[in-house]
Amino acid sequence: MNTLPNDLDPLPNELRLAALMRQAPLEFARVVYGLNDRASGRADTMAAEDVARSERHGMPVTRERAEQRARAYLPVGGHEHCPRCWVFNGVKNLLVFKEGDEERPETAACKVCGAEYACVVD
Repeated sequence: MNTLPNDLDPLPNELRLAALMRQAPLEFARVVYGLNDRASGRADTMAAEDVARSERHGMPVTRERAEQRARAYLPVGGHEHCPRCWVFNGVKNLLVFKEGDEERPETAACKVCGAEYACVVD
């Protein structure tokens, strides 16, 4: 029985997904900081601007919904979506990956919100 060579090693894909899953709680923290900053009158912080941007697009941002989405974030190999867009807006925007090298890890970027993620697992 002949087997075809497997060009896709499953381990890097699993590491990529694990790294992205760790980003969802960080995006939830960004929501909380943004909501708190806006409530305290600090609308010029990056987190507060992210919340305001979501609300301008018609997506109300609440702590409860953001927490639910952060817990439910589950990227699928080959269809990885942006943790920030998901937690803030509930929208699955696909990420674009750039290959890394020995000096620089693989990165993922969202074309919609501009978020960039380094796909490194410690």
